[in-house]
Amino acid sequence: MVADELEAFVESGALWDAPEIARVVAWLAEESAATDDPLPARLGRFLDAVRLRQQVGEVAPPKRAEIEAIVYPRVWKVIEAIRAGLPDAELRTRLEVMNRRLARLFVEETVTP
Repeated sequence: MVADELEAFVESGALWDAPEIARVVAWLAEESAATDDPLPARLGRFLDAVRLRQQVGEVAPPKRAEIEAIVYPRVWKVIEAIRAGLPDAELRTRLEVMNRRLARLFVEETVTP
C-alpha cells in the first residue's frame, strides 16, 4: 500500500539518503505505471527535487531543517489523504502545496547569498 510505504519512508528519516530517495522515486514511478495513476509519480518528482538539490552541493544543516519542515509534514498530509479516501483533487492540492513550498525555498536559496 502506498500510504504504508510512504509512512515507512517518513519514519526512516531517509530524506538525505540519496540511494533511498532514488529507490522511493523509482517505486512511485512504477506504482503510477502499474495503476495508471499519475499522483504517485508526481510525488516522486517532488522527492527527486530534494535528491537533485543534494547533487548541486552540500546542504547546510539549517537548510536541511527547512526542507525537512516542508517535505515530511506534506508527505504526511498525503498519507492522511490516502488513508481517508479523499478525492484525487485533494491529493493533487496537497502535492502542489509541497511543490510550491519546495520551489520557493530553492529559489530563495539561489537568490540569497
